[in-house]
Amino acid sequence: MSRVPQETRARLLDAAVELFAEQGFHGTSVRDIALRADVNVASANYHFGSKEDLYLEVLRSQFAAIRARLSERRAKVPVEEIAGLDRDELVALLRSRITAMLELFVGHPPSRHARLMLREMLDPSAALPVAVDEFMRPEIEQSKAILSRLEPDIDDETLEQCLFSMMGPVIYVTLARPALLLMSGREEYPADFAEQVGRRMTEFSLGGLARIARIARGEDA
Repeated sequence: MSRVPQETRARLLDAAVELFAEQGFHGTSVRDIALRADVNVASANYHFGSKEDLYLEVLRSQFAAIRARLSERRAKVPVEEIAGLDRDELVALLRSRITAMLELFVGHPPSRHARLMLREMLDPSAALPVAVDEFMRPEIEQSKAILSRLEPDIDDETLEQCLFSMMGPVIYVTLARPALLLMSGREEYPADFAEQVGRRMTEFSLGGLARIARIARGEDA
């Protein structure tokens, strides 16, 4: 493939990421993407075939980017390595994962991946099963593996509920951002917001997990 087609393809992909993040799959047309990329519609069809195929390419490119970012932050390790981590390492890994998610959703600016995923959750497309199977399920399973190592007495279903309780606040500080900033008199979250809130969320989650584990063992009513 020559340089010009490669550049055209890259411009189309970049424009598609931005528009799908801004308007969602259903609110974006191939014509919109071509216009943003400053190419003709035929070029979009040539490189990607259909809007659905382009959207899948966008999602997968963002999945790869976020996996790389998690690895750079040491917030992702092979699942088989989790069994060999001690408690301090597990806690650090959990804190890194929570902090990385906060950085993605409320960073400066929030990542395109986060905006894409929120759009997909709020207005699902036919690509939702791909998003679940190729990205969400593996990340949830890794988080559950960490929690299971931290508190092995908690059953799998309860661990999943605990995970929902941990991730809920990330979505809250994302969706309620305008109101929370207004109440705090700020124009933006502080630069260290993700780090500070990630630490507190980790401490809060560990306390809750310990209490649930005590109940599971019959030590606390």
